[in-house]
Amino acid sequence: MSYHHLTLEEREKLSLLLKNCCRIRVIAKELGRSPSTICRELKRNASAQEGQCRTYRFLPADELYRARIHRKRGGKYGNTELSDYVRKHLLQTWSPEQVAGRIRLDYPNDRRMRISHSTIYRWLRLGRLEQAAAVTLRHKGQRRGRHHSHFPGIKLLKKRCIEAYRRQRIGDWELDTIVSANYSHSGLLSMCDRKSRYCMLFFLRNAKSNWSVYKILAAVSETMPCLTFTADQGVEFDCYRQVEDELNIPFYFCSPHSPWQKGTVENLNSLVREFFPRGTDFRDISKEEVADAMSILNNRPRKCLGWATPAEVLANSTF
Repeated sequence: MSYHHLTLEEREKLSLLLKNCCRIRVIAKELGRSPSTICRELKRNASAQEGQCRTYRFLPADELYRARIHRKRGGKYGNTELSDYVRKHLLQTWSPEQVAGRIRLDYPNDRRMRISHSTIYRWLRLGRLEQAAAVTLRHKGQRRGRHHSHFPGIKLLKKRCIEAYRRQRIGDWELDTIVSANYSHSGLLSMCDRKSRYCMLFFLRNAKSNWSVYKILAAVSETMPCLTFTADQGVEFDCYRQVEDELNIPFYFCSPHSPWQKGTVENLNSLVREFFPRGTDFRDISKEEVADAMSILNNRPRKCLGWATPAEVLANSTF
């Protein structure tokens, strides 16, 4: 049986039963209602209270009920500080779930600064927030199967150490390239640390040049902890022998046509596409734009990090 509010006739009968000093459970059974429903009705709509006896008149009670249900409710949106916080971070490309999770860290002792991601989505649907803050969900299919390796004698993921597999340390990087528009060889080299999710983006004039990739990896290894590299078997990563011999960093490869085996950097690529959609010619993108996108991504709270940001995790880690 679906829930419905008390009617005027039920309130009149309730008033008569109270005058006859009937108990709450007897009244509830007589009306076919829950005892808690009767208690709430008396608490909300009783006209007065004299000693231990509660004065309840059905006509004033019905008027109080109707005035209450027609009262305009501001809800959480009436909290200006909360709505400004949500709007500000959505416009920084945070998702509703990231906003709802991070606000608990930013306001740990303020119970008024709490909101669920479903409420934020409802605000978006109602047009209460800027349309630029709308979030696009990213779901892509996957192809699975067995394929032969393109590079002979390489290390596959099953040989990678357990610390890298379980994300127990900083310095295990996944690599990939984001190609430019058609008829252009430019692109980005994307790198993502498996534990902290800290990312780095580098412009490639030729996205298929393994020499360019090697120079970038060599430069990164001088400033960041680099314990392992993991990539797919694209021709741009044919520099793995040099990386292992000259930089002394193990290089591991996914199986061919198996991008889900390096899901951390694949997810990063989908986030980067928010800033540089498919069809973008990276020759028209400045280094400042790439640096801004990298900064935004590294300062977004992540659910997998307990709503900390990749930059915070990296800064608080010991190498």
